[in-house]
Amino acid sequence: MRPIFTFTANIVAETTYYVSDWGPGQTSRAIGERFQVGGKGINVTKMLQRLGADSTAICFPGGDYGPMCERRLAENAITHKAFSRDCVTRSGFIARAPGEKEISLLGFDSQVSQNALHDCIEYLSAIAKPFLFAICGSVQDWDNPTWNALRDWLPTRGESIKLAVDTYGPGLKWFARQNPEILKINRDELETLFAENVSDTPTDQLLETVSKRYDCPLWVITNGDSPIHYLARDDTPKTVPPRPVDCRSPIGCGDVFFATLLDCLYNKSNYPLEKSIVLAAEYASRNAASPEIAEFELE
Repeated sequence: MRPIFTFTANIVAETTYYVSDWGPGQTSRAIGERFQVGGKGINVTKMLQRLGADSTAICFPGGDYGPMCERRLAENAITHKAFSRDCVTRSGFIARAPGEKEISLLGFDSQVSQNALHDCIEYLSAIAKPFLFAICGSVQDWDNPTWNALRDWLPTRGESIKLAVDTYGPGLKWFARQNPEILKINRDELETLFAENVSDTPTDQLLETVSKRYDCPLWVITNGDSPIHYLARDDTPKTVPPRPVDCRSPIGCGDVFFATLLDCLYNKSNYPLEKSIVLAAEYASRNAASPEIAEFELE
């Protein structure tokens, strides 16, 4: 089984408050609360471990919230490698009330230091066996020299380190040029890979065009409860409709999908691509119907 390392640049120390009701101009008192560590790579590793995969979440906790995050990751048995020198973790909260859509609010982006990233790249460079490296979520302030160590390492990583990408924002085009094995984004993010206005162009047509511009053998486009579009090299675009569900929380559904797909493609040789996409979509639907991330029944 190939190890999978997920990379989260922007984790969040997140508290969910359960309230009887809430609204503008009123004070709502929690009837319950829960602290968790948010971040796409954290969620992906959590789901991968539930599937029995060998996964480690690379993260950068620091500041007042850093120790809280590391303790919670350890308590939840989420395998992780933390690099915290001179880092500061952002905070966030979720409010949930019966019969209401939840509210999610994030603070300022986390601060990742050059020292911490240097330690991270040294750690990854010292791993002797082949592994899959998954970029999960945005890399904040991408143009900052802070990320130079990552920009220097990825293009020279060697054939034993495969790359999977689920990111957005200014860094997307750069990561798409680093020969990823799989690139999973949503429709809006797909459009940012084109200089021209393509908002009215069908997704399948965009996939056929973008696959000729970037060297990536598998493109997957998710968009909430809309059909999933995917394109494998030397094939034609295909779609899979997700199962409709009564959505309790959309948070983490894309991460559950990504984790399941990676596990199928890299750890289960008997899973063809379409079956992998279908299973990933099913687990994402189950996650949407669940109040927490990656805590639904697998069977």
